[in-house]
Amino acid sequence: MSFCKFSSEYISKSYTTIDNLFFTRYLPSTPPELCTIYLYGLYLCNNDGSDYQSFDSFVDTLGISKDEVVHAFEYWQEQGLIKITSIDPLEITYLPIKEINRATRKYAVGKYDDFTKAIQSIYTDRMLSPNELEEYFTLLEGFSLPDGRKISQDALLAIVKYCVDNKGQQINYKYILTVARSWARDGIISLESVDEHIKQLSQTSEDMANVARALGAKRSTGVNEQQMYVKWTNDLGYQPSELVEIAKFHKGKSLEVFDNIIQNYYKLHLFTLKEIKSYEDNKQNLYNLARLVNKNIGVYYEQLESEVQTYIMPWLNLGFSPDCLNDISRQCFKKGFRTLRAMDEFVQKLYSTGIVTQEAFNQYLQRNEAMDKEILEMLDKCGLKRRVNNQDRDMYKRWLIAWNMPKDVILYGAKLSVDKTAPLMYLGKILAIWHEKGINTVEKAKKQNEVSTSSSKSKSDVATNLQQRDYTQSDWDNLFDNIKEIEI
Repeated sequence: MSFCKFSSEYISKSYTTIDNLFFTRYLPSTPPELCTIYLYGLYLCNNDGSDYQSFDSFVDTLGISKDEVVHAFEYWQEQGLIKITSIDPLEITYLPIKEINRATRKYAVGKYDDFTKAIQSIYTDRMLSPNELEEYFTLLEGFSLPDGRKISQDALLAIVKYCVDNKGQQINYKYILTVARSWARDGIISLESVDEHIKQLSQTSEDMANVARALGAKRSTGVNEQQMYVKWTNDLGYQPSELVEIAKFHKGKSLEVFDNIIQNYYKLHLFTLKEIKSYEDNKQNLYNLARLVNKNIGVYYEQLESEVQTYIMPWLNLGFSPDCLNDISRQCFKKGFRTLRAMDEFVQKLYSTGIVTQEAFNQYLQRNEAMDKEILEMLDKCGLKRRVNNQDRDMYKRWLIAWNMPKDVILYGAKLSVDKTAPLMYLGKILAIWHEKGINTVEKAKKQNEVSTSSSKSKSDVATNLQQRDYTQSDWDNLFDNIKEIEI
């Protein structure tokens, strides 16, 4: 633990410093999601010791997959801004940006001569600057997939030509690099795979135009929009006809906004217009349920969309009704499960045991209430006047279920423990001995107690009936050798 550290209040009101070079050199040519991951990681570097420092918390907070985070940090390592010091567990070290603001790299003489001639031939209206060429060389040299494969020169040239043909000669080279990196991360790094992907994109051109018309968009569609369509149909699994109908439902939205809408529907497992209309009509009810759950467990969130996507909808999809979730959330507060994540763990546990309907949950509560009454009776027999806690429940379940000890035997043992300094500890010892000897009735327990009482020299502890003797060092060594052979 650090000798000195900031309080959470101090950290929440302080600042995260970002070098201006990040904005001028990297941000314009980098996809927004990669910048988000870099900046949030930079924030965590200044927030060491936070509850959000785990990899799981990182992806939960940003709402992205672990693979996306790894790919992002691989990109930033390629750029020289971070260093991946460990893969499992993932550990990242941030490096000073100024130290990697280096001069043009040196390459083997003639290595990229053919590439330079080929890429310049694509641009008939202007000459490429040394800086542009350097960025292309950096991609060819620095980018690699986890298995070590790199994008080929022919593949990159095909991507450049495709982008120039679609966007024109004045296209920004940073846009082309973004497309190339995106395709490369999907394994499109050979000329053959690039040609196949371009063919696929071309086939979707008219389909994407249909979606754009359904939205009321006036602009023409290009490579970006075609890649969106491939993602919707191939990666997310939406049918072309359904996409057009969903677009009509959201007429007036831009293609970028529609892309976010489709991705949100995917997270909610909504794939048809019928499902989506039902969700949209019921959205206010979902938000009201989220507010009710939050109130019951004692939390408050102003923005509820993420909670509905992450918790409310999945719970409803499992078969839990709103009324049942209301009861579960109130029970969570009583049990001390006062976060959404803790409630989710409880809900998943209920689901795994087949408790989904409100009737089944009420029966579960009734069983627990009946068990608490039995535990209270046991505590009373022990001479303890207090409320039942989770430790009491765990012990009682172990004795009653795991050890198959009848309730009346447990109560008899509790009666014998009433005058002891630690009644429950004493009761546990008694029941352990009885369980070992197969004693499972009150009559057998009474006989064992009489035998133990009459034969024990020390009558102050019924459960401990050990014969006193002196042990040699060899005896102790043999004892601990034997312990290693015991199966747990």
